[in-house]
Amino acid sequence: MKKLSLALALFGLTTVSAFAQQKQNDIVARAMQDEMKRSMDELHIEAQERPYFISYKIVDRKSMSAHASLGGLTWSGETHNRTLTVTVRVGGYEYDSGNFNGGPGGILELFSTVGSGLNILPLDDNYDELRRKLWLATDAAYKKAVEDFSAKKAADKNRNKAETIPSFSKEPARQEWETLPPIDAKLADAEHLVRTASAVFRKLPSVETSEAEFEVDNITERFLNSEGTTYIRQVPEVYFHASASLQNDSGESFADSYSAHGRSLGAMPNEAALVASTKEISDRLTARMNGKSSKHYIGPVLVEGKAADELFAHDFASHLPARHTGSGAGSILAMLSGNGLTETSSNSNMINKIGGRVLPDFLSVVDNPQLTQMDGQPLFGNYKFDEEGVPSQETTLVKDGILKTLLTSRTPVRGIHQSSGNMREMSVLPGNLFVKASTSTSREELRKQLIDLVAKRGLEYGIILRRLSGSAAIEAVRIYPDGREEALRNAHIMEFTIGAFKDVLAVSTERTVYTEHASASSLAVRMPFVDADLITYVVPDMLFEEMTINHGSGNTPKPPSISSPLASN
Repeated sequence: MKKLSLALALFGLTTVSAFAQQKQNDIVARAMQDEMKRSMDELHIEAQERPYFISYKIVDRKSMSAHASLGGLTWSGETHNRTLTVTVRVGGYEYDSGNFNGGPGGILELFSTVGSGLNILPLDDNYDELRRKLWLATDAAYKKAVEDFSAKKAADKNRNKAETIPSFSKEPARQEWETLPPIDAKLADAEHLVRTASAVFRKLPSVETSEAEFEVDNITERFLNSEGTTYIRQVPEVYFHASASLQNDSGESFADSYSAHGRSLGAMPNEAALVASTKEISDRLTARMNGKSSKHYIGPVLVEGKAADELFAHDFASHLPARHTGSGAGSILAMLSGNGLTETSSNSNMINKIGGRVLPDFLSVVDNPQLTQMDGQPLFGNYKFDEEGVPSQETTLVKDGILKTLLTSRTPVRGIHQSSGNMREMSVLPGNLFVKASTSTSREELRKQLIDLVAKRGLEYGIILRRLSGSAAIEAVRIYPDGREEALRNAHIMEFTIGAFKDVLAVSTERTVYTEHASASSLAVRMPFVDADLITYVVPDMLFEEMTINHGSGNTPKPPSISSPLASN
């Protein structure tokens, strides 16, 4: 009891300094602070443990977006929502109610947890209503934590543990602040842009799906926990995306896209440049449809530009976050969001590989969310502190080919008990991920090395990959010994594993900067009021000694029975 009283006293001292300047003018911050103190003082169920940790996160999101297809507006509008997420933990740092969702409910219990954890708040700064919402959400989260803690203790009685891993890491109290000017965009301008950009696909007679979208998000996050950590973050984003897909007469499907990101309107390409980049989608699709059909190929492959970023992002970097391997809402949610890996997955193997070689000895991998640009190019995976209020930091993950550590949150994993500051909106993720080389060569020299390898293997040609979407090559060519190139239309990477990166022969001095939303096709993006995190990759071209490339799957839908009406235009 003395320890609890001391903790509450310290809580009062640390949090009052963080929100003191805002309390008079920020009703939301005042409601959070007042209800937090009351909950830590009074929240208790008889014969059950009191909460030892509570956190509140309130997110205000004002969005404007416009979507169009073939020059016609399909949706436009502005939205404003405010949401609350409450976390309550009972027990203690060494062993608590977190990271558990036992019982037969499985996925249903997961969605129940998600639903109760995300609460819709009034948009008006009504102190009494905010307090009421905080009160009810905290009460529900506390009761759930008590139930989980009891079930977790019962389940753990039947388990033998090789290592005792703490439930939650201790972190010092911090007061953080990160604000950028909001983006003031006009909906009419956005509508004009997407109409103009999407209209370029009218000249693609066989186009089946096409879209251009423009979105502006002004998001303000307020965070407070019972340890005394507070933060306010206001980081806007403007996003443009265009995409199209089509089929040829034999039913082969082709898709391509283009994206641009910015923290302000001035940082974005102008309208003419965005429309030109959208037209390039149409040009690439046409070239790809007219390309040669790929054949079964085993041999050296050069992965250039964005393809190198995409291959590294999805087949190597996706294994770098460390996650709790026990059953629980957190682990299932991470899995469904496209970022989680279960105990039997390759992520646990990556933990086992710490201290082992995972890349050639001339390559290292560093995550640094603190940087905002590289060589004049913007980096969008930057943030000063993560969702748990832990400051971001530079983390060397791979040094001279040897895996040194993994990215972590405040949930410890085997061998890694402190956070690296990488808890993003939905999961543990990199910020800005750099592949660095102690030995490199020019892109032209890499092509010469590829051609030399082709000659040594007695092959007719080699393959260069330039754009990828998963295992499918959006842009790929055959390259012959004389330097001549032929476009391929349906190349797929086959049987590629993370172990293949150990066999990279050489990399380019030049590196490509590539940004994407994490888990672009995952549950995380489709859940309401949840933003997909931005990750920027900076990766050199990579020459692989051997890779298997095959013709794409023939299991595709049949094309429409009659030609598109655009074909007569």
